Amino acid sequence: MKKMLSLALACIVVLSLSACGNGGGSASSGSASSAGGSASSQPQTIQLGSGGTYADMIEVLAELVADQGYNVEVVLFDSNSGPADACSGGDIDGFIYNHAPWLEQYNLNNNTDLTPVSSLYYGRTALYSAKYTSLDELPDGASIAIPNDSTNMENTLLFLQDLELIELGEKTESFYTTLDVVSNPKNIKFVETEISYTARSIEDCDAVVCPAQYILDTNLDPNVFLAENTAKQGYPIGLTVRAEDADSEWVKALDEALHSDEFRTRFDELYKGTLVLY
Repeated sequence: MKKMLSLALACIVVLSLSACGNGGGSASSGSASSAGGSASSQPQTIQLGSGGTYADMIEVLAELVADQGYNVEVVLFDSNSGPADACSGGDIDGFIYNHAPWLEQYNLNNNTDLTPVSSLYYGRTALYSAKYTSLDELPDGASIAIPNDSTNMENTLLFLQDLELIELGEKTESFYTTLDVVSNPKNIKFVETEISYTARSIEDCDAVVCPAQYILDTNLDPNVFLAENTAKQGYPIGLTVRAEDADSEWVKALDEALHSDEFRTRFDELYKGTLVLY
């Protein structure tokens, strides 16, 4: 089943993922019946935000909790902050999309209380190129697309510094930005773009720094890169909800399913190493 939701922040498509039928509202709205009730009770509907192929894991989750009386729907967004905006505004119940450092900064910037329930996986990130096969081949004045949000930009710049492509000085703001580059021997030109669009720049730029999962959309091999950013192992992603819902029974049920052996097996089949479970 498909439904269209009209939000002030985005137009999004909701795909019903449970065979249990329509729910009577979101999990936190109080209009849905409690899970675990009689066979005649309506399933409790839970709307989780995500984007692109990251939403596939929610389809698996929906199947695993359907027999517990939960009707999980995925709400698709095409912007990096879309799920967080919708969840903090009460339009969805939670999401599986952004890593913990990004969420911490989002909460500070927006005075929100989005809470990661647990660490589920991290996304492999690397320096990719459709034109070159080694760092040494990058020409003088090479253009490199990088994420434009504060936490991912800082991580990317530190990664490029580790590769000795640039050198950073003192921070001029809370996070490193391109203004803090004090040495740039290859005269790299930085192309700043939202992280969900960075991979799409791979034909226009000499290289891009982006999650391996996004590279799949370019028909390139995510395991073929100029260099991999191993620091991303410290950027966990998992189910995120509003603080008021963190101890809810539905949150506990979903988190338990996310850490089940069956979920792990199907997750690995889906993402083939581009996303790595803890």
